[in-house]
Amino acid sequence: MTRRHLWICALATLLVAAEAHSADTPKKVGIIKGTITIAGKPTADVVVSVEGIPAEVAKAQMSAAKSRKAVLDQRELKFIPYVLPVLVGTTVDFPNNDKNWHNAYSKSDAKKFDLGLYAPGKSRSQAFDKPGVVRVLCNAHPTMEAFIVVKEHPFIAAPDKRGNFRLDGVPLGKFRLQVWHPQHGTTDTGVAIVRDGEVVDINFDLKKK
Repeated sequence: MTRRHLWICALATLLVAAEAHSADTPKKVGIIKGTITIAGKPTADVVVSVEGIPAEVAKAQMSAAKSRKAVLDQRELKFIPYVLPVLVGTTVDFPNNDKNWHNAYSKSDAKKFDLGLYAPGKSRSQAFDKPGVVRVLCNAHPTMEAFIVVKEHPFIAAPDKRGNFRLDGVPLGKFRLQVWHPQHGTTDTGVAIVRDGEVVDINFDLKKK
């Protein structure tokens, strides 16, 4: 083997090692968490999201996302949960766990669909392939209403019953933390993750806009 061939082989080995090291190197990320309230009372009826994530990061995270399935239950003449955050491409099941026949439909720009009336114990599904807010109704029961918020990145969450939310794996950088509520609209604030492992606490009271 000539000296030139040896040099090429050595270079190739270094490149492979560098790629392996890069793949094994953990990404630098932080956590954003907090509590959402309305006039001081905790609420779960919002979607919290990190906006301004670089497109390439969002795309990579979307590609790594697991099977996209979600459930919007129908029970006691209600859609549960009232607000449901999902990723683009998610299929949402609409099981009828009530004693009445139900329907789920929407005329929203982000997704127009109509699942028709179906009996208790049955379930139907719908895929959501475009970002936006989808208002879901039941034509058999006008008081039934829910909102599906479809995002093109996985940095989204719905708070628990105590209003607590947590967003893990947020990359370093300056972004906007956005809170969307069906009646109170959108509220946001600037947020920055400047070092690996940083935990940022941000609380919102939607009556104090």
